[in-house]
Amino acid sequence: MKKNIILSFLTFVFCFSCNKAEIEVDGNAGTSSSKVQELSLPTYFSHACECRMPAFSTQGLKQYKFNSFEAEELKKMDYDERVRRRQIPDEFLKKMNTHELFIQFIHMDMAKEVLVFNTIQQGFRTAIGRYNSLQELFRRDDIADYFTKKLQEVNLKEVKGNECHFYYLCLQMLSAQKEVIAKMNKSQILNYINTVSQLRKELDKLSLSDKNWQSRSVYEYQMIGYANIMLKYKYSPFIKLILSNEKIRSYTDGITLSDEELMKLIESYMVKFYKQLKDK
Repeated sequence: MKKNIILSFLTFVFCFSCNKAEIEVDGNAGTSSSKVQELSLPTYFSHACECRMPAFSTQGLKQYKFNSFEAEELKKMDYDERVRRRQIPDEFLKKMNTHELFIQFIHMDMAKEVLVFNTIQQGFRTAIGRYNSLQELFRRDDIADYFTKKLQEVNLKEVKGNECHFYYLCLQMLSAQKEVIAKMNKSQILNYINTVSQLRKELDKLSLSDKNWQSRSVYEYQMIGYANIMLKYKYSPFIKLILSNEKIRSYTDGITLSDEELMKLIESYMVKFYKQLKDK
């Protein structure tokens, strides 16, 4: 029942955000406060819905066509059945390339459920456990280069409207997951760090004039990615920090939200780690 309420709430937000100038999110409005403490949604709901960016287009791609949910059947269908009906048949799945898998997920009608968890990271980890499109995506050997190149490809100034912002959020967060970081070699790791560092500078500049980039959630992937990189290399100082600091441990597990102090702490460890890795 709780899952149905959450999904209904999510549908409400994305259906009406295109027509209202502003959406006020109330964590108690039809959702359990223990399930959704804070949505951390950027203000991009106030923009037009359609995304025309070629980087996120389905045009010319092999995509599995799901049957739409009818209003009447949704009233009787439990959440697990909805998830089951958003799995792609194995035979079709294996024929999709890496880019097609990524595009398939971000355009799926239930993808936006990642936004209704306590943290964005928790939302994406849950989605990875539920949908075989993401599970297959993370099995691909080329994902390390794919996500970094994709981050480099997107022009942030062209990311306009709620759909484009959501697609870009997916790109950011999926690129930072442990499955992607695990497939990176040293040069790919350094390239990834340099890429997100440059993007951070661009986002800082954009946030001065565009309120859609002012939410802390746009930096979330950077902290998750940094943490996963240091964990991959078993960077001793960071391992000790996680073991001694419950706040950091809860954040990297996707349980708690980030804050300015936590972000600066992770960044300070990454600066030292990066210099050590680069000098090796």
